Amino acid sequence: MKKWLSILMLLAVPVWASPVADLTLVGEGKMRWLFWDLYQARFYSDDGRYRPGDFPQALALRYQRDIRQEDLLNATVEEWHRLGVVWKPEWRRQLERFWPSVRKQDELVLRVDENGVSRFYFNWRLLGTVEDPDFAPAFLAIWLSPDSRDPALTRKLKGS
Repeated sequence: MKKWLSILMLLAVPVWASPVADLTLVGEGKMRWLFWDLYQARFYSDDGRYRPGDFPQALALRYQRDIRQEDLLNATVEEWHRLGVVWKPEWRRQLERFWPSVRKQDELVLRVDENGVSRFYFNWRLLGTVEDPDFAPAFLAIWLSPDSRDPALTRKLKGS
């Protein structure tokens, strides 16, 4: 009897739920820079279709290289500038508080809920939240804008 009780207790150990488990994949692709794969990207929505501003949505990035936190932050702000996105300096400060440096095979996920609240997950664990509903469209524009750095990746993520 003890043996069966031990087995049942092992099966009851909580499992981390994926932040995209209830969403449907819209599209996926790979970001390359010169000769290097930087990350694999996947975009999700509630029904598997891309509709800007229709939340919930999620963007998952599985990194193929080690990247320092400072480089991730700088690249984000540089892309906002390049795209002409109106952004708020406090967004960078908020991200700086909880974004990590990433290593190969780490996954960073942004999940935006129906109220426009952005939650970041790192390897399926909640990192932090950005409450400002203006943040999600600005952040997602880096990958989903027609003027993104990689239009082919953008088309793949949008499922077109």
